[in-house]
Amino acid sequence: MRKTYGLLLVLFCSTMSPLLHADIAAIQADKLPQETAVLAALGDAREMEPYSHVWSPEWNFPLSKKDVARHLGKDMDLLVRALKNHPENEELALLTGLVARYGYNVDVKDSPDVAMNALSQAETIDPTDLRAPWFHATFFCETFQAAEGEREFLSLEASHPWDRLPPAFWIDYMECASLTNMPVHVLRAANYLEKLHAAATPLSNTCLNKARKRLEPFDPKKVDPTKIWRDDSEGSNNTLITSTTCGVRLQVRENWKFDALDMVDGACVATFNTGPYNAVTGTLKPEIMVLVQHPPQGETLVEFAMKFLTKGTYGPNAPTRCPVDHCIALKGERPGMYAKNGDGHPHAVVFERDEPAFPGLIFETPSEVPKPDKPGAFKFSQPDQIQQRIPGKLYYLVLLDTSAATEEPALKDLDFFLENLTVE
Repeated sequence: MRKTYGLLLVLFCSTMSPLLHADIAAIQADKLPQETAVLAALGDAREMEPYSHVWSPEWNFPLSKKDVARHLGKDMDLLVRALKNHPENEELALLTGLVARYGYNVDVKDSPDVAMNALSQAETIDPTDLRAPWFHATFFCETFQAAEGEREFLSLEASHPWDRLPPAFWIDYMECASLTNMPVHVLRAANYLEKLHAAATPLSNTCLNKARKRLEPFDPKKVDPTKIWRDDSEGSNNTLITSTTCGVRLQVRENWKFDALDMVDGACVATFNTGPYNAVTGTLKPEIMVLVQHPPQGETLVEFAMKFLTKGTYGPNAPTRCPVDHCIALKGERPGMYAKNGDGHPHAVVFERDEPAFPGLIFETPSEVPKPDKPGAFKFSQPDQIQQRIPGKLYYLVLLDTSAATEEPALKDLDFFLENLTVE
């Protein structure tokens, strides 16, 4: 593992006072073994902390890097020996992991393994303590495993009330979210820091400004329909198409074919075919259309749906699946539409969603920091701008067009699609 963290901070989020991170200030010194060697290592590591808290691409400190590494290497060895004598002391395990992490930043031999083992030991001693997994996530974010580190931060966030997590946690969280291409998570963490009345820092301000610059407010006059849909299928057995602008992620089976991904008159439109299925004559491919639109003031969901259901007759139907809390379902009939294959049997499902506090949040997942082609070379991704969600309430229409002959398998396809449809 080579260090990218310090340079990434310089370029992306700036540097900050070490007392604002997961650091020695989080160690409860009175609970350490009160032994001369342990307390000496604690004091020495505290003195080395400003030079080793993050990896630095250029060394501009009063002590040489070699001297800092020598100090931390000695401290780490003392703490490892002490931990063998006090294997149940959580503070000692945390301190050992933290000092080894600092050692990693100045190339101390074996420091990554020591850090991981000590933090794992601390978590085993007290699985309820936030600090061990927090320190572990921070360490991962300093390496080429930043995405894994952010996933650990997300797991910690999900298992704790946000206002019970300390400001230093949210600072580290923001930093890692920025590195892993999650700007909306940066915005939300900044919001939490503000609610916690945490002091502004160079890191939080710079990460926040960077995130804001990534997000473009929705402008119907400037929107490019070809850029509002993206393929997120990597690693999935199905096709995943996401539109942050439309507040939707579509999941379809790999063999289904998209006919259109567009925006027409301010409405997001996606159509695709399922099947093919055997019919009375030949085969047919049922079609599913998804339409998303900000409704005119006063328009009801049913009125919205009926604007697009002008052919045939429609009546209420029980929805077999609803991706939100409440849906309205309609079933139609179009006599003779498919000749010998029977009448047309369209099925429509409509629902609405209010604008969330942080649009796009549920569509973000951590991205890895690009690895260099050769030692000493760095790659920095240039993420695209993100077109933000259409503001306000959105209405959603999902319409299945099928014949009587293929209705049974087509309804199963519709059920699969609705089950896996993500809207915010």
